[in-house]
Amino acid sequence: MNRFIKGILVAVMTLALGACASTGQTEVKSADDTQQESALAQNTEEKGEKVLNMALFWLDGNLEPTESWNGWALTRAGIGENLIQVDENMKFKNVIAESYKQVDDLTTVFNIREGVTFHNGKTVDAEACKASIERALEISNREDVKFPVDEITAEGYTLTIKTSEPYATLINNLSDPVFIIVDAEAAAENDNFKFAPITTGAFKVTSFDKDTGMTLEKHEGHWSGDIGVDKVNVKYIQDGATRTMALQSGEIDLATQINSNDLTLFEDDDNFIVQKGPNLRVFLLRLNMDKPYMADLKFRQAVRMGMNKEIYAEEIAHGTAAKGPFNDMLSFGYKDADAYSYDPEQAKALLSEAGYVDTDGDGIREANGENIVMKYVSRTNHGSDANDIGIAMQAQLKEIGLSLEVLQVENYKDMAASGDFDMLYERWTSAPSADGQYFLSSGYETGSAGNYGHYSNPDLDAICEALVTEFDKEERDMLSIEGSKILMEDVGTLFLFYQQGNVVTNKKVSGVERFISEIYYIDNRVEVN
Repeated sequence: MNRFIKGILVAVMTLALGACASTGQTEVKSADDTQQESALAQNTEEKGEKVLNMALFWLDGNLEPTESWNGWALTRAGIGENLIQVDENMKFKNVIAESYKQVDDLTTVFNIREGVTFHNGKTVDAEACKASIERALEISNREDVKFPVDEITAEGYTLTIKTSEPYATLINNLSDPVFIIVDAEAAAENDNFKFAPITTGAFKVTSFDKDTGMTLEKHEGHWSGDIGVDKVNVKYIQDGATRTMALQSGEIDLATQINSNDLTLFEDDDNFIVQKGPNLRVFLLRLNMDKPYMADLKFRQAVRMGMNKEIYAEEIAHGTAAKGPFNDMLSFGYKDADAYSYDPEQAKALLSEAGYVDTDGDGIREANGENIVMKYVSRTNHGSDANDIGIAMQAQLKEIGLSLEVLQVENYKDMAASGDFDMLYERWTSAPSADGQYFLSSGYETGSAGNYGHYSNPDLDAICEALVTEFDKEERDMLSIEGSKILMEDVGTLFLFYQQGNVVTNKKVSGVERFISEIYYIDNRVEVN
C-alpha cells in the first residue's frame, strides 16, 4: 500500500473510529424517555407479557407486499409467510404448503397445510392461496418475479399452478415476499390494508408508522402452536451507530448489521449473543449509461482500474472484495480472477487513448470541452462506509484525472429515477431465492425495473432469457456465472464488496437464526425468556 492510499485511509478511518468511539460510550436518552421506558417495563411486567424490542434498518412507506420490496419488512418481522420459503441454510422449506410436487415442466401441485388461519381468523385453504397469488400477479410492480400462468386451480387443500410455458424458477419466485399469502378479500375491502395487512405469520400488525416503525402482537391461531413472544415493538433505526446505542441501553433486544467496528462491544459482553458470517449482500456502484463518457467501455475500464476496491472492502467496509454479484460460497459464484485489477497507469493510458485529456492543465480530463465531474450518490441508511468509500475513490480517481462529487442523501429515489447520478451506491441481496436469475434479470436486463443505469447488453439479455426455461441446476449455475463474467468484463457495474452479516440479540432472546439471505430475522421460533 503506497503512502497516498495510506493517507486516504488514515483520514477516513479516523473519522469512522471517532464516531464509533462516541457510539460505544454515549447514552442518548432524555429524562422523559427513561420515565416512559420504565413505565412501559412496569406495565409489561404487570400484564405478564413477553415483549421483544427489535430494530429494522430499512422500512418503506407501507407494508403492501406486492409493492416493490415492501414485503421484506413483513418477512423480517415474522408477519408474512409464503407457500415455500428459503431457510437459514438456503434450502427450500415447506411453510403454508405442507408439500409440493412438480408433475411436469408446466404443472406443480401444492398440498396446503391444514390448520393455517389468517390473522382475522379466516381459514387458509387452496382457494385463499389462489386468490392471493393471482392478486400479486395482477397488481405487483415487481415484474422480475412474475411468472406466465395458464391456469391456477383450487380444490379443497390442493392448489395446482400450470404455467403457459416451461418456467424453471416457479418455486424460487413463489418464495419471494411479493407472494406472501394474504387475505385477498380483506385487501379488496379495506383501504387500510397496506398499513395493516392480513397475513398468516406468527405476528400481526397493530400499528404502523413509516418514520418510526410498527407494533405487533402474536397470532393466537398460528399453525405452529403457541408463540413465545406476546408483543413485538419494531423500531425503524436506519443508522448502525444508533442501533448500537439502542442495544447497549436496552432500548432494543435485537438488531442486525451492526457496524463492524462496534461488534466487539457485544462479543465481549456476556449479556449478548452475536451471530456473524458471510451473507448474500453485495455492495456495488450502478453506472449511468446515459452519460456519454460512461457509455464508453474504455472509460468504464479506466474507472475500474483507477479504484482500489480491495482497500475499500477490507480497510473501510471490513468485508470481502467482490468479483461479481454472487459470493463464491454459492454454486454459481464467480471463482476465477477478477476481470480488472487496480492499475492507475493503465487507467491513464486508456483515458488518453479514448480522447479524454486535460487541455487546460487544471488536472481534470475533459469530454466535449467540459471537465468530467461525476456524481457519486449514496443514502444515509447505507452507513458511513458508503460515504467513506466515496471519499477514498474521489482521491484515487483524481490521480487519473477524473473528478468525483460525493453526495449522501436521505433518499435518492427521485435522483435514481431521473438519472441524476453517475454512480449510484446500492446494496443487493443478490440471490434471495438461491438462484442467479433474480439479480441478473431484475437489475441488468434491458428495460428491467431495477436497471436505473439503463445498462443494455444483448449477450446478457440472452442469458436472462435462457434462464427462464432452463431447469437443469448445473446449466443454470453456468449461465449465472457467464452473466457475472459479462457484467465484470463490460464493467456494467462496479462491484465493491460482499458484506459480513451479523445479528446481535440480548441473551434473554432465543430462537433467532442468522439467515444468509437476510429475508428473515424472526419467525415462529423466537422466544423471550
